[in-house]
Amino acid sequence: MNSPVKSAIVVGAGIGGLTAAAALRRAGIEVVLCERGPELRAAGFGLSLQSNALNALRTLDLGIDEQLLRVGGRALSASYRRPDGSVMRRVEVAPAEALLGAPAVVLARPDLHDVLLAACGADLRVESGAEVLRFTETSDLVQVELADGRTLRADVLIGADGINSAIRRQLHGDEPPRPGEFVCWLALARFDRSFVEVGESVQYWGTGTRFGISDLGDGRIYWWGTQTTTAELASNWPYGKDDLLARFAEWAPPLTEIISGTPESDILALPAQDRPALSEWGRGRVTLLGDAAHPMLPSLGQGANAAIEDAVVLAHALSTHDDAETALRVYERRRIPRTTMFVDESRKLGELEQTVDPDRVAARDRYMSGDTGHTRSLEPMTWPGFDEPGSPGVLPRPLSPLERWHWTVDQVAPLHLVSRVRVQGNLTADAVRSGLAALVRRHPVLHVLVRSDEGRDPWFVPAAPQPIPLREVTSGDWTAEIDAELRVRFDPAEHALDPATGHDPASTAAPLLRATLITSAPGVHDLLLTSTYTIADAVTMVSFARQVLEFAAAETIGWVPEIPAPAPPEALLPREFQDPDGKRAALGRVREAAERDQERNPLRLSTDAEVPPEQRTSRAVRRVLDGPEYRALLAACKERAVLPQSVVAAALARAAAADTGVPHAHYPIGVSVQFRRHLAEPLDDTRTGAYQSMIAVPTQAGPPLWEVASGFETEYDVRVEERRHLAGLLGIGYLMPETPAHADRIIEQLDARGPGNLCMTVLDTGDFPARIGQWEVSGIESVSGMSISGLVMLTVGIGADELSLNLGYVEGLLSADRANALLDALAGTVREAVSATEISAVH
Repeated sequence: MNSPVKSAIVVGAGIGGLTAAAALRRAGIEVVLCERGPELRAAGFGLSLQSNALNALRTLDLGIDEQLLRVGGRALSASYRRPDGSVMRRVEVAPAEALLGAPAVVLARPDLHDVLLAACGADLRVESGAEVLRFTETSDLVQVELADGRTLRADVLIGADGINSAIRRQLHGDEPPRPGEFVCWLALARFDRSFVEVGESVQYWGTGTRFGISDLGDGRIYWWGTQTTTAELASNWPYGKDDLLARFAEWAPPLTEIISGTPESDILALPAQDRPALSEWGRGRVTLLGDAAHPMLPSLGQGANAAIEDAVVLAHALSTHDDAETALRVYERRRIPRTTMFVDESRKLGELEQTVDPDRVAARDRYMSGDTGHTRSLEPMTWPGFDEPGSPGVLPRPLSPLERWHWTVDQVAPLHLVSRVRVQGNLTADAVRSGLAALVRRHPVLHVLVRSDEGRDPWFVPAAPQPIPLREVTSGDWTAEIDAELRVRFDPAEHALDPATGHDPASTAAPLLRATLITSAPGVHDLLLTSTYTIADAVTMVSFARQVLEFAAAETIGWVPEIPAPAPPEALLPREFQDPDGKRAALGRVREAAERDQERNPLRLSTDAEVPPEQRTSRAVRRVLDGPEYRALLAACKERAVLPQSVVAAALARAAAADTGVPHAHYPIGVSVQFRRHLAEPLDDTRTGAYQSMIAVPTQAGPPLWEVASGFETEYDVRVEERRHLAGLLGIGYLMPETPAHADRIIEQLDARGPGNLCMTVLDTGDFPARIGQWEVSGIESVSGMSISGLVMLTVGIGADELSLNLGYVEGLLSADRANALLDALAGTVREAVSATEISAVH
């Protein structure tokens, strides 16, 4: 979506203001950056950017996160010590980094300032010496008046001008900041010897006094101290370096050496201050950002991080909403709960850290020294993304039962699905790569990893975006590539930390998506996309293909607003499937229905051989009905008020009967029901995930085909109306093995009684565009493997011009001859259902 906002004034050139300028320009919005001082510069002390800020910056795809790691020091460990230097607790950063998906970096504030300014672009319009007096609004713009008489106009105004913001003052009145009642000393220094390990931060905790040292690399350190005192004294600290040396004279020896070696002019003394959280930030076309909106005490270390998050969320809101005022209020709604938490938790932690109560100090230190003690929750360091506050889709998060089931199955034997699109015209590999790159930027699920403890407790973890692999094939038919796509695994999802560095090599792992471009003739191409059910279903895969081509046609290389990470499917179910009583009732209905189905003595297809689970791979065979016979089928279905997929299901039962030699039995056809529209809030096809669940419909092979098709459709509709497919999701957790390596029991059950013996899924692609950009598009299909979850999966493609029948089966359990015979019998039965006269009539 192109934002209707074309211009913005950002007041304040601190961390939040610079990030906002970079993000807004990335979104295609022109920015005027106003700085009160005569030049853009940053104070000479350090700070820590946590994983949440690095992950937020990654969404801009400007390489800012990589630049910061080059100019700063990667955080590797933190030590908490008593004043004498004895260790209370040491924390290694690597486990948290692996879960959060991005590192933390400690750096000098001027270096951060320079990186952000460079990301804004050399042509950024900067107005220095621009002291803002007031702003006024009209229906379509904001005007800012400066002290020197200049006026500036833009579509929106962003107040990022710090704790004493002029924009905040006009919006909310002139209240003084709230004192934290301690003073902070801050400094950068360079020494020939090291006071801390590489990547280490050390904090010394005393009674109302603390001292911290962080390694910045290249012989540089950032150090700070605090002292509980009165608000008045903290705001006007009268003492110098000699006083500091005296205060820390009895502490661990390195502290006095560090203070002595730092020029007094480089030591800043600042009061700790914040403001109570606001319930609203702006109005009309004006909003606040960073310390102007939510100044906080330094205890959580999230001030700069929160400002960066604000800026990125602001740019996203303005680029995805139809009018400025709506976008700004959405931005505020998403940010206020989280920043309120930052403000409140920082004050609570600051009171504990700076306490002078001997009993509280002793209890605090005992807690920090104990085996169960911990220093920080991961919540502040988790990037919340662009969804509404409290969204269950925020990464990292554990896999839901359905997601974990798909992941478990895929770990034992590949469970892949493939989408295919025929493209006619001049489609180059570079154009496809461009579209794939934009797709990665749009969908967080394409830069996640699955982490687990040797198969236990798997989580989705964010990772640095990486290119989707593209394989080029210059001759042949696309069907020749399908077996490899169903069989070849993705890179393993499990990764270990490098013991030498503590870094996480998995941060560069490829996505769970790959692409193949097949050029079968000049100007004739087939684009294949392959993924796993862990992150996608057939609807997602076809949507991915459409988006890749749309991005390629638009030559998209810049800003792509991210679509929030998907919530677990179970978290989106209607309320009746959420509470314990509703779950029990739904499961009871499923059991009763299964017992009634068993009274029909359904007959399953036999297997040709035993294949060990870990050796099971899928193959596929394909048939197509097109031209006059497809048009005749559609006409006959319309006349009889039966859907084409119901005819296919009836024909599948007939084909199963031909295979078994038992013509009058019921065959349990497991139907994958796509339930996006059945959720509490329906999802469109741009929301990634696997939103399909199986229901079994016993289908008799003997009666006339149209009669069976009509009966199947009625039975299917009843079961869907009863939401049996949603109820079935609730039982997945009871089937879950402890790890993929412990799946033998459930595999035996699936082989004997599972719904995947004879399955079908339906993909309606009638609304897929026939032209995207310069290309004609057709042949939209999907193919699914089976893994350990069953025997065969028939994917029925209901297209604009053809009916595609793609049968995926487990090689060995079913022979190629039987698979072909099964599909030939099915296609032949469908053709027989349409008389020669009907075909002739629509030719």
